[in-house]
Amino acid sequence: MPLNLNAKWPVIPALLLTSLGLTGCSELLFRQTCVGLAKDMRYCLAPLPHDFAPATDKPLTQHRIKSMTEPTTKPAIMASQQTDSNTGVSSPQSFSQKVSIKVGKESHELLTQLELEGERMTLVGLAPLGQALFTLVYDGNTLSSEQSVLLGDNFKAEYLMAMMQLIYWPEQSIRAHLEGGHLVTGLCDAAGDSLVNTSSCRQIYSQDTLISKSALQTHVVQIRYQQNVGDALWQAHISLTMPQAKFELEIEPI
Repeated sequence: MPLNLNAKWPVIPALLLTSLGLTGCSELLFRQTCVGLAKDMRYCLAPLPHDFAPATDKPLTQHRIKSMTEPTTKPAIMASQQTDSNTGVSSPQSFSQKVSIKVGKESHELLTQLELEGERMTLVGLAPLGQALFTLVYDGNTLSSEQSVLLGDNFKAEYLMAMMQLIYWPEQSIRAHLEGGHLVTGLCDAAGDSLVNTSSCRQIYSQDTLISKSALQTHVVQIRYQQNVGDALWQAHISLTMPQAKFELEIEPI
């Protein structure tokens, strides 16, 4: 079934959760590089940022809440100055993660391996016992995937890759590739001991929220980062939620 970018947002969890535990013969598929986040909102995969060095990125320690009309400044989450470039990352990076996905009362777990090298981003998904589920490769222009045929045509792993970028990519890169949405970053709240841990947020609102400036309108996507002071971004515990879709994504580094 082809991806319908104009479909309503509840389709996202269903695409991610179809038969995660199954494995079998694989097939090579070419995926669309833009995914729908809500009605009239989508995110298109961005090239790897130039000199992308998440393993040594600065910890999330100094942030301030941005108003929804404040001009873009230095990224709050990924503090190093990074811009999109065809040259990609300067050195190979590899990260292993435990991913938990929950929609309503249903929950699934898988293991992922994210590799960044040159202009290429590779995301490998494994079942908890290690069986191969899918491999996604994005070269900055095209996205191809190899996945178990038992996952079915409705399973769209590109949503998971897009969410990885929403979580880890620099702010300016996300804003440049987010259509129909507005990214806001800052501290999630002022509670807690900032010397022990930090809790920073990225929130994506619809353009309607930006125009109306209504405090009653909620975010479409919220990403929370929890980590000890001194830890790199990739060591953070990640919580991504889409309240309207009753969708939750948890990422733990392993």
